[in-house]
Amino acid sequence: MALGYKIIMWDVLSFDWDKSITQERCFNNVTSKAKPGSIVVFHDSVKASKHMMYTLPKVLEHFSKKGYSFKALEF
Repeated sequence: MALGYKIIMWDVLSFDWDKSITQERCFNNVTSKAKPGSIVVFHDSVKASKHMMYTLPKVLEHFSKKGYSFKALEF
């Protein structure tokens, strides 16, 4: 904490970088494991872009319809 950083851990990994899975599997990885308070990992890399660009909007829509809200972490 000497540098002012705070460690925040995630609990759901989308596997968006894994080319061996389908986009639907990536979506299911998130929707089957996320719960209230979850922090989901998506990657902003070329390697993950195809899965992330497909999955992230669908995940946001899925959980929005269930009444979830999304917030930035505040420190």
